[in-house]
Amino acid sequence: MTRMASRKASRTSIAVGLPAGPLIATAQSADAVDVLAAKATDPTASLMSFQLNDWYTARFHGSDGSANQVVLRAAIPFTLAGMNHILRITQGYATSTPSGTTGLVDTGIFDLITFNQDWGRWGLGISGTLPTGANGLSTDEWTAGPALGFVNSSAKTLNWGLFAQSFFSFAGSDSAPDVRLLNLQPILSYQLGDGRSISLGNSALVYDFEKSRWTSLMTSINYGQVLGFWGQKWRPNVEAGYDFNNDFGNQRWVFRTGIALLLPQ
Repeated sequence: MTRMASRKASRTSIAVGLPAGPLIATAQSADAVDVLAAKATDPTASLMSFQLNDWYTARFHGSDGSANQVVLRAAIPFTLAGMNHILRITQGYATSTPSGTTGLVDTGIFDLITFNQDWGRWGLGISGTLPTGANGLSTDEWTAGPALGFVNSSAKTLNWGLFAQSFFSFAGSDSAPDVRLLNLQPILSYQLGDGRSISLGNSALVYDFEKSRWTSLMTSINYGQVLGFWGQKWRPNVEAGYDFNNDFGNQRWVFRTGIALLLPQ
């Protein structure tokens, strides 16, 4: 394009009230960051990420003491037999507990097959735990169960949905109690712009089929922002959670900090 033609295009854009090219690129870039921020808070999203977190329990219901875990979490999307999967692995290490026991806790894992829709996404798969925890920090049971979730992203700034995981013991120590749990994770994420978002984070409503009742009603609020540095996209975040089920020994106040490396494909 000649210099005269370039000037003419700029004047035309101004005349009809449209932003010039660089401003359009900036708006598109901002939209892309907000989309990435929404995916980062969606457990069904096909987004590769690696997280490093610190989860601090400041108080327990009915007992003294505090606890702390360092938690690594990896989310890896892949395609198998023409179907989109998202594999997530969570591994925690207890650095302090009221009993003084430290070490690995059980490994959490799920593999979800996802299906994109006009209104968002839904998925189904399998979830489970591996008894990798140290003595006193493990259920000593292998568990597995169906997983199902959906996220409605039809509104640009709001994602909402539900992710359900189930855990039923099928092998392990004969002396260990059976595990039969349903974990419901409500999904609600609001995009504040510039890659900033507020969400329900690690909220979890846990129903114990062995006890025939809800045993945890953890509700959390998470704030994070997608930032670019070192040539990559990162999401540092902070979170506070409270368990409204005051069973003895339940976490009462939990504070979480973390950073996620986001690798969009």
